[in-house]
Amino acid sequence: SLQDRFALHLYSVNGKLLSSVPLDREVTAMCLTEDFVVLGTSGCGLEIRELHSLRAAVPPVPMRVPVHSVSVTKEKSHILVGLEDGKLIVVGAGQPAEV
Repeated sequence: SLQDRFALHLYSVNGKLLSSVPLDREVTAMCLTEDFVVLGTSGCGLEIRELHSLRAAVPPVPMRVPVHSVSVTKEKSHILVGLEDGKLIVVGAGQPAEV
């Protein structure tokens, strides 16, 4: 069915399935940190999920156009979001407790 079309799966290095979540939209960009997975979607959304559970850490951040790239700065203070229209959006990340 359509609702099962997109999903995110987390595996151990040994190939054991650790976590799995269905997604509403196609993932168009992804970036990992030690604790989080940052996703850009075709539905113009930015999602920040806890790496081990894949649960949403914060509500999705709406972007006006599809996301083409996501990157987290070295200090993990900001997320750089490249959009289809050529714009670069800078999102303040803060500490996980503040996000």
